[in-house]
Amino acid sequence: MSRGIWMTLGATVGVGGALLLSRRASAASPAGAPATNAPPPNIELAPLPRAGDVTGDLSRNWGETPVDLRPLFMLMEETSRIVGSGRVFAVVASRESRFVTTAQNGDAPGEQGERDASARAYANNKDRNPPLRYGVQAAAFGSGGLFGLLAPYFLWTGVPEVGAKAPLLTAPPALMFQPRAAAFAATVYLQRLLKQYRIDDHADIKAGWASPTLLTSARGGKDYQDVRARFLADAKTLGVDLTDATTIPPKLDASTWPGVPAVFAGLVGAWPKELA
Repeated sequence: MSRGIWMTLGATVGVGGALLLSRRASAASPAGAPATNAPPPNIELAPLPRAGDVTGDLSRNWGETPVDLRPLFMLMEETSRIVGSGRVFAVVASRESRFVTTAQNGDAPGEQGERDASARAYANNKDRNPPLRYGVQAAAFGSGGLFGLLAPYFLWTGVPEVGAKAPLLTAPPALMFQPRAAAFAATVYLQRLLKQYRIDDHADIKAGWASPTLLTSARGGKDYQDVRARFLADAKTLGVDLTDATTIPPKLDASTWPGVPAVFAGLVGAWPKELA
């Protein structure tokens, strides 16, 4: 699962087997600003987008990507203006969650490392970033959602670009179980990788997803090579041809990125009043 150090990105600061029902999860959310240990109310973001909500091709070169999730991945591509990214997101999700939106890492045997990473992320970054309403909970959460996002970095999504106006600062980590919220965070992360790091090919994206250090000081090492190899194998297993230039350009380009607020509006829509 992703242990990418999101705040360093310019801020120094079985495939297809999940049921549609498992892709809808209640997410908790707070009201107000101060940090709290009180249980948040349950909220629901908009449901998964449908084919009519996007203009892109939902049949060619998707392999075994679940049909009900394809419009979400395509909406991520169209909203971000990163052409070809939808199918790359599908390959990422195939490993990180097996397309189960409520996937969480940190409770099962052998997954304590995810909770440790979450705790470190919060401890090492909380003093140089805007406060998180549910920071303590995020520190203990681990990672999860469609894209294996580490909880504190998920909630700080957008801080490098918009600072204290980042939209998830008052949200609880369980919001990542909502597909649209996870999609927003993953889209912003991809844009930061493409903008701030040397990305030679699509497998480099997955290396950066695991950790940006694999694109810098650890580039070329065993971990770098292993992550790349797994990503290429995942694409083959899923049935997504990363060399099909008609659906995925050889290199992704984020030069027409419309900005965090526009991407949030396009993917999440109106912000629930409980989180205002």
